[in-house]
Amino acid sequence: MADTNLPATPHGFELSTASSRSLDAEVVLADADVGKGAVLPYDVNSEAELDQYQAAGTPAKKVGRVPWYQRLLWEGGRPFDAFLTIVSAQVGQVILNLPNSMAKAGLPLGTFFQLWAAVVSMYTLWLLSMLYQEFKRRAIKEGSWFNDATSERRTKVTQYHDVIGGVTGRRWLGEFARVVTIVELVGLCVAQIIAGSSNLYTLHSALPKRTWAFVMGSITGLMVLVPSMRNMRLFSLFTLFTTTFTAMFMVGASLKSGLSLQAAQQPPRGTADVFSALANTLFAFGSHCMLLEVLDSQWAPSKFTKAFAWSQVYVTGLLTWPNAAFTFMAFPALSYKFGNAFAVYPPSTLKSVAIVTMVVDQLTAFGLFVHPLCILWEKLLRVHYKPNWIRLPARIPVALFVWFIALAIPFFGVVNDLLGAFCVTFETFILPPLAFNLYYQGRPDRQAAAFLKPRRLSWAAYFAVNWFIIVATLVAGLGFGGYASVNGFVASLHKFGFFAKCYNC
Repeated sequence: MADTNLPATPHGFELSTASSRSLDAEVVLADADVGKGAVLPYDVNSEAELDQYQAAGTPAKKVGRVPWYQRLLWEGGRPFDAFLTIVSAQVGQVILNLPNSMAKAGLPLGTFFQLWAAVVSMYTLWLLSMLYQEFKRRAIKEGSWFNDATSERRTKVTQYHDVIGGVTGRRWLGEFARVVTIVELVGLCVAQIIAGSSNLYTLHSALPKRTWAFVMGSITGLMVLVPSMRNMRLFSLFTLFTTTFTAMFMVGASLKSGLSLQAAQQPPRGTADVFSALANTLFAFGSHCMLLEVLDSQWAPSKFTKAFAWSQVYVTGLLTWPNAAFTFMAFPALSYKFGNAFAVYPPSTLKSVAIVTMVVDQLTAFGLFVHPLCILWEKLLRVHYKPNWIRLPARIPVALFVWFIALAIPFFGVVNDLLGAFCVTFETFILPPLAFNLYYQGRPDRQAAAFLKPRRLSWAAYFAVNWFIIVATLVAGLGFGGYASVNGFVASLHKFGFFAKCYNC
């Protein structure tokens, strides 16, 4: 990383006394004995410059030295890989549950919920990426980004709670973000196992769902052995096609059955249904808890927000809205009754293929959501910096714990509502705008901002929009949505109990 164009070392400059907030244009050079030349900490004033500092994983310049087939199938750190990963994580089993949400909210409200959640999630992801850039910039300034001052290697993975707590300087907020993230990631992994077992039961009902949950859990558990987010390229690429096929099957089967315009005008049956649908829709667009690991794995993190925006356009425009709306209009009563949309379609060969492809998608989604949990577990055990042959087997208890929870509460759809109300509301719609407002509330921090220079909107406008999102989400998503989701969970628990042999069979 040595650069002959770097300015000379400022006389008398000491890194220990450098400001981590003002980020003045100062450069630190290594001692001549180091042999590496310039040490990395210096001021970074553009996203392109920041991209030069690689995060966890193989540096881009070293990837070119590995065999072509490994680059094609294994090393994925480009914007297209980010697009694939986001789509794989965003959709998953959610497309099977959104017709139920559309039936509960009605077509107009259900459509509004999806559009609002998609737009706001894009905005909050942009806020989160700005905070990540400032977090990374500060670490570079302080000389703590790489493992040591003489290397260009960073093995520590930056996670959601690191950014939230780091930029705000409030440790309690970072710890709160960590707890919310852990609960949500466990729930998301559980949801993949539950959905997969439900789908396999639809394909072969001779075995109860609990047996299929044993099968699904044993298969998905193998995904903890994938080393990093970059190594999910082949899985994510395949999942893009399988998810799209499943969504198109749902649309085609609905059109073949015929759409009811009367169903499109059907109002919600009750207030509880509306907020339950809202909670599940928020859940559908709440993958921010694992996106920091994806962002951190990119070779050009500055391009991540565009990849996320295109993924939302693809997901909402081609996958979630068409299949939810058309399935509801074709099967309004059944969509309201069943949380899994596969239960409403008549048997066919295409349906069987769609079920299998969706199970593959859930396998990939499990791998994406379990990875941040595994990183947290590695750090707890202090094996995060160890070789793969030590790190990867140490992750197995995480898979076993998630598997146990999936067997205990196999409530398809209800789990989604709970996570949407109590976890996604915070990690996608509350914490990013709150951290943004806290970080930039001081004039010095606004003046020192390198990556955000408001032009059309003032700082006050950003703050106002952020507070509106926070308050609206607290009231509608956490408050009313939480109340409705808890009622649904309690009702399912009373009806089926823990470790239900066959939920909604």
